[in-house]
Amino acid sequence: MTSPYFTGPFAPMCEMFVAQKRATGKIYDTQAKRLRQFDNLCKDYDVQNYEITKDIAQAWYVRRLNEKDSSRRDRVQVIQHFSEFLCKQGYSSYLFPVLPKRSEHHSPYIFNKSEIKKLFDRLDTLESTNFTTGYFVYPLLFRTLYGCGLRISEALSLRKKDVDIEQGVLHIWHGKNDKERLVPISSSLKECFRDYWDKAHSETSDDTPFFYTKTHSEYARSGISQNFKNYLWDIGITYRGKDLGPRVHDLRHTFVCHNIQALAEQGIPINSKLPILSKYLGHKSTMATQWYLRLTAETYPHIREICERELSGLYHGIPNFKLEVDDYE
Repeated sequence: MTSPYFTGPFAPMCEMFVAQKRATGKIYDTQAKRLRQFDNLCKDYDVQNYEITKDIAQAWYVRRLNEKDSSRRDRVQVIQHFSEFLCKQGYSSYLFPVLPKRSEHHSPYIFNKSEIKKLFDRLDTLESTNFTTGYFVYPLLFRTLYGCGLRISEALSLRKKDVDIEQGVLHIWHGKNDKERLVPISSSLKECFRDYWDKAHSETSDDTPFFYTKTHSEYARSGISQNFKNYLWDIGITYRGKDLGPRVHDLRHTFVCHNIQALAEQGIPINSKLPILSKYLGHKSTMATQWYLRLTAETYPHIREICERELSGLYHGIPNFKLEVDDYE
């Protein structure tokens, strides 16, 4: 008789989890070995009701001797996915924020609200020329990145037909990981969209890029980035280099942090809104959104205690949450 592969306190759930993964066509052998290591580690703990406690998570999360960053990230990610699976089965599980990717060296620049206002005021002073549409495109483009937390690629990929000007909803067809989502916009931003629509799209076809150049083609990200640096320079914010920014993508980071800040200051439990925010941002899972709790706590010391308390709390399943109107890649 073959001995069971999983023999620890999570064995039945491990078997169910691996079977579910393989049913989708994944081989899932290497990940199963890591899961078996985790299950064996848990033999040293008093596990109740299939709950991954903070102590268990910390023991698994700690870096091992001579372990590479990539190996540690992969090892932790398997258990993060397993924790999400347990949550969906009704079992509480502690989760750490996702570990950064090897390519992620940038330190996000979080704009304060005064800087955001100065930026928008500067954009509103752009003058018309015969060589560009930027004077009426950029004010709304950058407001959309901040006001909706879009990635620049998502904003530039929008077509006229993707914008429901009456309902105030953007249709993102191919976000990161090819995810599709609907993004509601605020009432104030909706008015900006109406003004832009009347100015830019009264006679354009449905397939025209929503933010278009003089030739009605899609803007290049490189040009957007360079102009963004110039506008920041105009308002007294210096570009500090590739890894320090500010970058255009930092408007998305700022959107998330400002939303978490507002929740904390209003006394709303942040973790209860993370699934909603995750869906709104197009994140693959709430683990990516949890990263912003730490970033927000570092940016706004007066709400550090709230964010740290939320970060170390138990994470519960989210299947009953639906997308509502209100950000680590």
